[in-house]
Amino acid sequence: MKSPLIGMLLLNSPEDHKSSERTRVRRKRRCHEIPRHGSKQLPFKILFSFLCVLFFTSSVQSFAQLTYTNLAVQYDDAWTCGKLQLIPVRFKDSGQAENGFNKAGIIGFEQALREGKISVKETNTPGGDDVGLLEVKNHSKKNILVNSGEIVAGGMQDRAFATTTIIPPGTDENYLPVFCIEKGRWDRKFRSFRYGGPADAALRRQIDVSQKQNKVWKEIDKQLIENNVNTISGAYIDLYKDTSKIDTSCMRFFKNKMIDSDSAYSGFVVITGNRIINCELFGSSDLCTASFDVMLKSCMRSIGAGDSAANVSKETIKVFLDKFLETEPQQQLYLTTHGRLYSNNGRAIRLIAYTD
Repeated sequence: MKSPLIGMLLLNSPEDHKSSERTRVRRKRRCHEIPRHGSKQLPFKILFSFLCVLFFTSSVQSFAQLTYTNLAVQYDDAWTCGKLQLIPVRFKDSGQAENGFNKAGIIGFEQALREGKISVKETNTPGGDDVGLLEVKNHSKKNILVNSGEIVAGGMQDRAFATTTIIPPGTDENYLPVFCIEKGRWDRKFRSFRYGGPADAALRRQIDVSQKQNKVWKEIDKQLIENNVNTISGAYIDLYKDTSKIDTSCMRFFKNKMIDSDSAYSGFVVITGNRIINCELFGSSDLCTASFDVMLKSCMRSIGAGDSAANVSKETIKVFLDKFLETEPQQQLYLTTHGRLYSNNGRAIRLIAYTD
């Protein structure tokens, strides 16, 4: 599968420099697609960081960790509240639920940002500000998990992370690719970054599968129109200003279920009404726990006005899961157009799969 990071490593030739200089001012004023062919040359420090991120988080093509060989789907133990249903997927062997890379402990990006354990800032390069990158620093002694689709509001524009990665402790600058989710603002006035929640499943699908800025914008425009939300800057987070729409009782229900459980979960199949929202799996139970709030909030944002109580048959769910959990080759093929698999040093971090 194509990684959005690969395009960032394709540097301009000398004859491209004049064209790059002409577009520099334009880049400062609006959001552009994640840099691919023709992106401006990066300083060695940032380029080295890209290489590290590419090595640790690229979507590689061979593991058998997240298949039926190691996973069991608990159809009969579904968690249901309101319009949402979560079907747990657990590791068959509790030893398989542990991953060597997180011995230092791991926390989610939201918690890290709230507790001041990670900082986020704009990225500057010799050619000007780069809207397709954010610089993050881990100030804690734990690993920090950043999931694709998590939103940082503020800065010069609201952005959503384009990849899932782990920021280890004791590191300096880490440069992460992002998508613009507020195309009408590129503001020089300083605004501190704050956590904006996760994108809903439809937008996350564009981030994970299409990996194209124009499709991210189209999805946001579509949702703003459908929800009759008027926003000057086309800000995606304006869709969620009305917090009364959040079913807090169900949020508490699902969180308590997770806290009270002693199972080694890899992830969940998510259902609302007569449709499967997605299936989200993680390479260890710690990663699943650290991402549970993000997954849950994204699910809640994905419930539409027309959805009813979950009503999808076990047979339908199994047909969906068989497409990417039966064998490794099937998984690779299906995720090429219906999801993404993120890895760290040859081990799976996160698998996200969407329906047809």
